Amino acid sequence: MAKSWDEKLNNLSVKLSDLSKKTAEAADDAKAYRELMQEAIDEKISTVKGNAAAMQENARLAGEEHQSKIRSEILKLRMTAKAKAEDYKDARDQKRLERFVDDRINYVLDCYDAAALLIIDAELSILEAAKALQEYDARFGRDAEPEALPEASTEA
Repeated sequence: MAKSWDEKLNNLSVKLSDLSKKTAEAADDAKAYRELMQEAIDEKISTVKGNAAAMQENARLAGEEHQSKIRSEILKLRMTAKAKAEDYKDARDQKRLERFVDDRINYVLDCYDAAALLIIDAELSILEAAKALQEYDARFGRDAEPEALPEASTEA
């Protein structure tokens, strides 16, 4: 039975190593995502600046083409109203996205805290098992075969 304990401890070591690798991969994925996200934001900023420049040019050409102060003022009012509506919508969407991102980040942190707690609990169990194994070896020797324990009943 001592060999099966060693095998279980070896299997546990392999599982902890796999968890460590997966954690490192998750960190790398998060970093890569953040970099990709920054590129997308920069691209959108460039597009919006280009769109804004195009809108300004169109407004100037329309004012020159029609030679009408009234039409120019109407265009300005429309653009202002539209910009205010977009600003309101963007502010609302920004708050929603901020709450969503905060919730997701908090969830990730909770998951990692839970994983850390489980790892600490597993380490404690390993140490307790190692101590019990030493006591077992000291009392019964390495070659002694432990008696089979009766299986726990699941009946009520």
